[in-house]
Amino acid sequence: MTPAALAEPVRPEAAPAAATTRRGRTPETARLYRADWKSFQTWCDAAGVPALPADPATVANFLADAAAKLGAGALGRRAAAIGRRHRALGLAAPTAEPAVRAILRDARRAAVPRRRPPPPPRRLLRLAASCPGDLAGLRDRALLLLAAAGLSRAALVGLDVEHLLFSATSVVLALPDKGGEGRHRTIPAGVTPRTSPVQALRDWLDASETKFGPVFRKVDRWGNVEQHRLGTDALRRILARRGRRRRARTPPA
Repeated sequence: MTPAALAEPVRPEAAPAAATTRRGRTPETARLYRADWKSFQTWCDAAGVPALPADPATVANFLADAAAKLGAGALGRRAAAIGRRHRALGLAAPTAEPAVRAILRDARRAAVPRRRPPPPPRRLLRLAASCPGDLAGLRDRALLLLAAAGLSRAALVGLDVEHLLFSATSVVLALPDKGGEGRHRTIPAGVTPRTSPVQALRDWLDASETKFGPVFRKVDRWGNVEQHRLGTDALRRILARRGRRRRARTPPA
């Protein structure tokens, strides 16, 4: 296929495929796919091979090179971006070839996990102090202060009200361990009410009227508390959101 042919509008018979690639994709996902496709084009230009249509061996070599520096999720997304671009132009996706899938699978196994270290307690305390007094803010403050006290993401989102035992100076959490046996973790009240994870937890439970079941639940855009517990990725998203809002409120030096 010539470059001129590739520059032509998508043929009518290919339009449904192109429409399918657009449906259900968030703006952020679309942006990442564009960046992934650009990376593939740049790699192909340097290697002197065509990006459209791409040979399956080209895609396999590109993914194998990328596996040395990308996590498994980003690697799979690059393969998906290449396949989507081909299908949008009515071309067979080279990523569907068995050889490519096999190399992608091996590359994913060998990919270096890119997991960020947990944020330091002082950052969590700063973000907790900046949380507002609405329901989402009370929930996030309790989450952040408990995280600063050393609780993991899995422990936080797995908490149920039945796991909590409050006293005047602490809260005792009954946490299941990997072996299925229960273990107990005592969280002290803290020095001041503003930085106390125990008080923050009480405030959230009282305001949300959470009497049983999951402690940390979703709050929708209208301020309604849902019954579903937060997912394990919730703390990362809360950190990012609270960090952006704190920076927006902080005047430049």
